[in-house]
Amino acid sequence: MKIAALLPHVEVFGGVRRYLELGNEFVRRGHAFALFHPDGGRPAWFDFRGEIRPFSRLAEEAFDIGLCSEYSILPRFGELRARTKYFYFVLEGHKEEKAVASRTDLLFLGNSEGICRRMERKYGLVCRRAPGGVNLDVFHPLPGKPAHDALTVLCYGRIGKRRKGVRLAIRAVERIRREFPEVRLVLFDALVGRDRRDPRPLIRSRVPFEFHLDLPQDMMARLFARADIFLMAEQRAGWSNTSAEAMACRLPVVCTRSGTRDFAFDGRTALVAPLPLPFLLARRLRKLARDPELRERLAEAGYRKIREFAWPTLAERLLEIFGENSGKTQIETSRSL
Repeated sequence: MKIAALLPHVEVFGGVRRYLELGNEFVRRGHAFALFHPDGGRPAWFDFRGEIRPFSRLAEEAFDIGLCSEYSILPRFGELRARTKYFYFVLEGHKEEKAVASRTDLLFLGNSEGICRRMERKYGLVCRRAPGGVNLDVFHPLPGKPAHDALTVLCYGRIGKRRKGVRLAIRAVERIRREFPEVRLVLFDALVGRDRRDPRPLIRSRVPFEFHLDLPQDMMARLFARADIFLMAEQRAGWSNTSAEAMACRLPVVCTRSGTRDFAFDGRTALVAPLPLPFLLARRLRKLARDPELRERLAEAGYRKIREFAWPTLAERLLEIFGENSGKTQIETSRSL
């Protein structure tokens, strides 16, 4: 099978990782995979095994399957010659969501149960479940936990994107400081975007913190291993990459429902706040901080659950969908279900 995908860039974003990881899985299975983005340069941070091509070569070759998740490059997606094209919803509530959902020339995928339910309920379309994933070779438990006296809470640090909820997470950690004066915060991110703005000067907190920027991929498991709890306050997510990665490193998770419905079940695999409010997140942080046995139980249950969402599993799921829907339109797919 010949598969192609379009991206706006190949920098360190979860949505970019999705196509790089899936591309490698498709190639391992003997399929051809080409990734198109504006300049066609290879990602420096990821060992990608597929082909990389610039947008200027979009019309050169025909493909069986075309994939795109980015609204801003949909006009270029139209230039791709593919028998069946999928728009892969990975983010809720985009201003162009309704216009895309009304298109009959595309089939639709969703990267989580939550986003698929939303698209089906709101627009009445068929949105095939394709949740995941996580790289279990990069994100995995390490033997032995480094000894430290402070309660360490790890958070994703992309503070420039409001929907990531970084400020909400910081406020939640500040709320537990009176009971846990030794608490400290560890954040991480990468320099991304056109201006590559350093997020560290934007962090303000009464809690002592450190910020790791541009860590190599092979260092990520060590970073997760240093923490006691992972905290995520994201809004409007499709799939919460960082929450999944924390679980894969056997770290107990406090999170919102956004992007985690497939694997974070309150009281069983994580502690889940119904809304991204600091006092609700702090309540769950406090509960975990007080109860080491609960941390251990959730860490183990989360670790077992997230292993169901490894990239090879998602790749097999997608290939199954591609085979079922080859050459169909959205209308024909709706009638067949």
